[in-house]
Parts: sequence; structure tokens; C-alpha cells
Amino acid sequence: MFKRLLIPAVLAVAPVIVSAQIALVHTTSCGPQTFPTSPCSISSTGSGNLIVVGIQLGKGISTSTTIATITDNVGNAYEEATAATSARSVDSAGGSVVDIWYARNSQPGATTLTITPSATISSASAVVWEFSGVNTTAPLDQVGVLNSQSASTNPTGASVTTSNYANEVVISVAAVSGTISGIYSGNAFSNDSTANNGGWAHLISNLAGAYAAQWSQSPSGTFSSSTASFFAANATPAFSACDLNKDGAVNVIDVQLAVNMTPGVNTLACSPTINVAGLGVCSNLVVQQIEAAALPPNVCTTASSHSVLLSWAASSTAGVNYNVYRSTTSGGPYTKLTTVTPVAGLSYIDGTVFSGQTYYYVVTAINSSGESANSAQATAAVPFP
Repeated sequence: MFKRLLIPAVLAVAPVIVSAQIALVHTTSCGPQTFPTSPCSISSTGSGNLIVVGIQLGKGISTSTTIATITDNVGNAYEEATAATSARSVDSAGGSVVDIWYARNSQPGATTLTITPSATISSASAVVWEFSGVNTTAPLDQVGVLNSQSASTNPTGASVTTSNYANEVVISVAAVSGTISGIYSGNAFSNDSTANNGGWAHLISNLAGAYAAQWSQSPSGTFSSSTASFFAANATPAFSACDLNKDGAVNVIDVQLAVNMTPGVNTLACSPTINVAGLGVCSNLVVQQIEAAALPPNVCTTASSHSVLLSWAASSTAGVNYNVYRSTTSGGPYTKLTTVTPVAGLSYIDGTVFSGQTYYYVVTAINSSGESANSAQATAAVPFP
């Protein structure tokens, strides 16, 4: 006779496995010193990386000063970060200039960096960052600048809104009239230097959005700031999976595209790139998920890299196997997951879950005599995203 199975509290949601992303290799602070007569010594660079140079010239210099060139001892090609605008910013009251330059797809072995302004500057500083995992052909995404900002004890740097890419590195530099002590409490950026009383910081983002560094300054003073963001290697647009036409919005057009699909699994009528209920899977569930995503709060619940690990106590009846059932409603009805063969062991991994969903599981024991009643229900809340 079958005994009722019990599922103890050993249910877990496995973490998302994330591919390699942007990583900071090293940071070198340089100055204050005279540019260009005093070069910057940096840690030997690697191959295929991104080198970013944040520069502050001044205080008390002509704000018409520019950066003419940046060179190193192995011939990396440096250019000013320029998107809709260049990364050069000025503070007229403080007499300072900020700029951001970079070299893509670095050559290995650079150890000496020479920054040449349009005029010799004796009170100049720079921070040099090296990052791996960055796009090697066209890494620059966005640039933001703030010129001649009003006095503040907590200056906020120029903001950039990263494109539809999940993983970017954001660099922000500020020249201030006072003295920066570090990143303002609660700001997500990492403080890299306060050379020449200025601010140099970076952030590696995991979501597309607006980013701005903020510092603490004493006393209150005027400031300028430059910010630039850079794509990860092989960056691809992070459009919502429910945005079938990839126009940046989930709306009635996407719903109609979903309705026009032929329901089924891996049908020819379904684009192989659709990944709402699983890659290349078309079903009524896909339509329902896209319809839901087109309505406020516009959340696209999709198949994810999460999985649910179930384990249970053995039945007191010898020689049994186990069926696993799942529902999105507490108490059922439940759908059998083990449709091909029952489980011989005491655990099961459900890899067909959706981000943001809560699932309810029961297990039964089965042998040639029949199937037991359901076990006690277990619950798993899958993280989003």
C-alpha cells in the first residue's frame, strides 16, 4: 500500500548562469603633474581590451585648452569619446577642463602614456582604466557633459542613458572647485581616485538605464563633469522577449504578431528567435504572455535561465518511481512534468520555468499497482529577470 509522500523544505531556485561580462583589469591614477612633459606610468596592458583615460586640466587655466593627442609606448590609437557631443567639459568659474579619451582593442605591453594638451599644463591629472570584455570594434555608446555647474556640496556628474544593452561600463569624471572626499553615500559608482581634489569613478551596469555618479565635495563649489559609456563585447540589443518586432515597445502590434502564429512547438510559423516560452516555441501561452506584457505594468514574463530543484523523502513502499506535477495555482490543477518516464531517484530539476512566476509542485509515487495520492505541496518563486 502506498504511503503519502512528503516533500521536506529542501526546495531551491538555482541561480542564473551568466556569461563572461565586462571586468575591470586595473586602474592607475596619475598626477597632479605637468602635461605633456611628465608621462603617466601604468600597469602593462593586455591584448584586446579597452583603455579609458579620464583627464582633468587645471584649476585656474584657460578653458579653451584642449587635448591634442594621447600616445603610449606600443602605439595604441587613442581618440576622444565623441557621440552626440564630445566628452570635453569646462568649468569657467573654476578654470578647469575635463575630457575622456579611449583606445579600443588594445595592444599588449603599454606601460607609458603621454597626454599632450594644446598648451603645457602644470596642474594636470589623469586616471587610466583598462577593461576586458568590451566591444573591440565600436565600443563607445553614450557621452554626457555638464559645463559650469552651480556650486554644490554633492555634485552629480553628467548622466548617460545606456542603449538597449544590458552590460556596459560607465566612466565619469568631475573637476570641482572644492575638494572631493569620495562617492556620495548610496551612489552605485565605484570611486577610483580623488587626484587633484577631483572625482574619477566607474560603474559596470547590468541593465540598460540612466546612470550618473555623485560625489561629496567640501566646501561647496562649482564643477564640470564628463561621462562616457562603452558596450560589452558582442553586445546585442536587450529588447524585451515580448517585443516581437523589436521596436522598443510591447504593444498591440506584438500581440497581433503573436496571434498570427500557428500554435504548437517549434512550428515553421514561429520565428526561431522568439524566446518567450522557450527558444522557437509557439503556443497559446506565448500569446497570453505577450498580451499581458502589452498592458501596465508591461512586464514580460519569459522562459529564463533559472531552474527549480525539487527533492523529496522516499516512499515507504519499495521499488517505486515518482511523478512530478506543477501548477501556477496553489492547490492545482496540476500538470504532469514527467510525461515520458517517471523519476527513479529522489530529486528533479524543472528547467522550464518562467522568470517572475510562482510555481506549486506535488509528487506522487508510482509502480505497477498504481499511483499514490499527491504529496504535500511545495512552492517555488522564480526571480525576475
